Amino acid sequence: MMKFYQDLGSLVEARWQDVNYEEEAFPAIAARALAETDPNRQQDPWEIIRWLYTTQELPKQRDVDGHFGNPPITLYCSDRFHIDIYYWLDGTTGIHQHAFSGAFQVFLGSSVHSQFSFEEERRISSHFSIGQVCVNSAELLMEGDIRMIVPGRKFIHSLFHLDRPSATITIKTYLTPTALPQYEYLKPYIARDAFFRDESRIKKVQTVSLLLGMNHPEADSFIGDLLSSSDFETAFLTLRQAHECLTDNAMQNFFQLDTGRQRFERLLERARSNHGDLVDLIPPVLRENNRQQDIKRRRTYMTTNEHRFFLALLLNAPHRMSVIELVKRRFEDRDPVDTIADWVMELSSTKLLGSREPNVLGVPDFDEEHLFVVRRLLEGLSREQSKEAFRKEYCFDQEGDLESEFESVFNSLQSSTLLSSLLFESPNGKHNAR
Repeated sequence: MMKFYQDLGSLVEARWQDVNYEEEAFPAIAARALAETDPNRQQDPWEIIRWLYTTQELPKQRDVDGHFGNPPITLYCSDRFHIDIYYWLDGTTGIHQHAFSGAFQVFLGSSVHSQFSFEEERRISSHFSIGQVCVNSAELLMEGDIRMIVPGRKFIHSLFHLDRPSATITIKTYLTPTALPQYEYLKPYIARDAFFRDESRIKKVQTVSLLLGMNHPEADSFIGDLLSSSDFETAFLTLRQAHECLTDNAMQNFFQLDTGRQRFERLLERARSNHGDLVDLIPPVLRENNRQQDIKRRRTYMTTNEHRFFLALLLNAPHRMSVIELVKRRFEDRDPVDTIADWVMELSSTKLLGSREPNVLGVPDFDEEHLFVVRRLLEGLSREQSKEAFRKEYCFDQEGDLESEFESVFNSLQSSTLLSSLLFESPNGKHNAR
């Protein structure tokens, strides 16, 4: 079995040497080699595990601690590049770029692959920038699909692995110095070098969790002083940690208290005294992060592949039409609007384990009227068009009754973590039904 990967590595090595190891040529060479040898059809991912258990000599492992993959295993390693397999259970990557080049093939399972661009508006430092994180596309990758990896901002992407398990074969170089730093992107505004290590900053942010976790009586004063005197990246990381501690409090949520959010708002004001309007960019980033984490949490409770697929689309696809196109590709013999409406109805009667929410959607008393409006919005109708269709369907005589009922249905859908981005986001990222 390992001869296959030795031969694959030798093939890539020979072709790359023929072009004098030109870095820009490597992605195409790697992709072509994967297409010609087709590990997806020629190899069994579980034979690799069998080999791992029986061999006494492994190639040099590039990620011993398994930071990326569940786990990653290096199958071939040379002086200039290596070949890895990454296994995934509930894997999803953040939005990121690479400081290496290469190509990958879906070896097992499938994934939603999203690509982005970043329009830099202000460079805070060489490790932190402000701008617009824009979703360019989302596609469904199936077993055997191959994509090239280009270093730097020309290839900003994320992967959400749909099946449990999934596996990916990757051929990649070690480092492209001109592509450093290797940024991660936090929608909708931030690019940061997550690999940059500032020991002083790390310790300051760590103490935020300590102070808030122990309910220190001067926690807010200490953290406020830090915010009013620190650089903007430190302020962002401090506020992100404070937001997590102050707004993810089970007791506050149970009693529907809002003291944590009020305390966080006061910390924002302390940061604003130092950084002005830049601070206004932080809450949308934190809200988007909360949305992503919330959907991931809900997805862990889904037992059917279709529901897991739907939640993956809500997390990764940029807008309604993109979701519809991806559903159409995966279920070619089904109407995508009908399919999504069926999923929404099924999730309306599915409750999260241990949650006080009425259902996975977070919409109380979801009924046929809600589903009717969901369908109209999926079809692309505006708010007013949906209201008119609602009037005709349910024969309201009194304008006040229509307004009250429709607003109640519409607002409950709009406030749903799962449904808001699906039903109310336009391709340019603006809300088109508000």
